Amino acid sequence: MSINNRIGRSSNRESIKPWRIAAYSVSLGALILMCAILQTSGLSFFGKTPALTFSLVCAIGFIMGDKWGAVWGIIGGVATDIIGGVGFSFSPVVYMFCGYCCGAFVGWFLSKNLPSFIAYALISGAFKEIFTFIYFGLFSKEFFSLKILLDVVLPEYLAYILCILPAYFAVLAVFSLFKGKDKRERQR
Repeated sequence: MSINNRIGRSSNRESIKPWRIAAYSVSLGALILMCAILQTSGLSFFGKTPALTFSLVCAIGFIMGDKWGAVWGIIGGVATDIIGGVGFSFSPVVYMFCGYCCGAFVGWFLSKNLPSFIAYALISGAFKEIFTFIYFGLFSKEFFSLKILLDVVLPEYLAYILCILPAYFAVLAVFSLFKGKDKRERQR
């Protein structure tokens, strides 16, 4: 079965079994929790914390579909905020939107393969960093756009880029582990 068949999205697939949904949910929950803990533990590249959970949410949306990306985007954003000690943040909304878009636009503009995922993840990361820039502009007492761009936005984006491929392969491993066979593979 090719990677192009997402959960419940193929005409030659049976409906997904409840045990498979539970297996995906437990595995993805463990990955999200692990990434949220790593992200909030002080891990840093280029002096900034990489958005591990965000890259995982983009990979979930791309590989498993828009609904899975949206749901795990909310869960990932909330987990990162709770573990990080943030009281209120817009990250669950941003994560949800980007996870949904990574799943919804697969096949519309680019085919479903690794280079396409990298393109979608880079676009999602840029959206997140634009939101970060606007957030700093609204809530910072001293707003210096060039300083925020060079000290916060670009290093965060570069750190995020380093997390794209590990997140993709982690979600792909979970998906491949529990995906099952479609009708064509069972007939062979």
